[in-house]
Amino acid sequence: MTTLKGRSVALSVSDAPDRARLGLPAREVDRALFSICTVLVRAGAKIVYAGNLDPKGLTFSMFRHLTGAYATAHGASFVHIVPEPILRSASFDGLVSALREGAAVVETLIHIEDDLLPIRAVEDGLRIGKGQSRIRLYDDAQFRNWLNERNTVDGVTAFSLARKAMTDVSDARVLLGGKMGLLNDPSDAYQGAMPGIVEEAILALEAGLPCVPLGAFGGAARDVAIALNLLDQSKRVPRGEQLPTYGPSLEQVAALRDSIPGTLRPILAELADDDRGEPMAYEVAHTLERWLS
Repeated sequence: MTTLKGRSVALSVSDAPDRARLGLPAREVDRALFSICTVLVRAGAKIVYAGNLDPKGLTFSMFRHLTGAYATAHGASFVHIVPEPILRSASFDGLVSALREGAAVVETLIHIEDDLLPIRAVEDGLRIGKGQSRIRLYDDAQFRNWLNERNTVDGVTAFSLARKAMTDVSDARVLLGGKMGLLNDPSDAYQGAMPGIVEEAILALEAGLPCVPLGAFGGAARDVAIALNLLDQSKRVPRGEQLPTYGPSLEQVAALRDSIPGTLRPILAELADDDRGEPMAYEVAHTLERWLS
């Protein structure tokens, strides 16, 4: 898999509200995620992920998994992009703690004022930026002052801009799970103009990037696979009423069906319904290699 060496593969991953209805326990999402991370990093790729700073969330699970497996590897194998709304809601101490936990394998970039800035925890606080514009912040008051001096955009726009920036620094994307905006499940509300995984699929396909939806685990990724004709409509999981932007966002995906190379449709269709963990992860890597070459 030499084609993946030096490439950046974006992962769009979150649990799905309909996963249990497909007969899959939560641990299967973790197993698939960690298998994909392991295979891609072994192939020399970097993992790009935009996520939150919750120590109990998937972002930190990946940090810990990669730290244990690749702490001696050369350079960071993981690029974590923090969208502006998440950055602004973080505490100074929480941000420092998160950065320290992933320091061995993670390069963290914050997205603010439509730019990606490197951020690191240093002995006496935070270091933000690069070159002559690099600054140090020593406490929460300085952090808040720095944030207040930056131009602010609304949350919907901020998440969309961060997803676009993530696409710009990636060579391919893999989709798994994802929120669906189910009105009877308050925890399934998505952030942004449309579900994150759907918007990231659109951005990747519009940019001509390989995009692999793993629909077996449910969620928006399954609906993306259906919209791209990689899964049959009969595979759609019944659900209640959804946020009004959900359906139109999938229509945008469907309009990009021709972005899928015809020669890769059979394997992508198999992957869209594959929940085998490590064997599936190797097929993902081989498919990305073929698409990129």
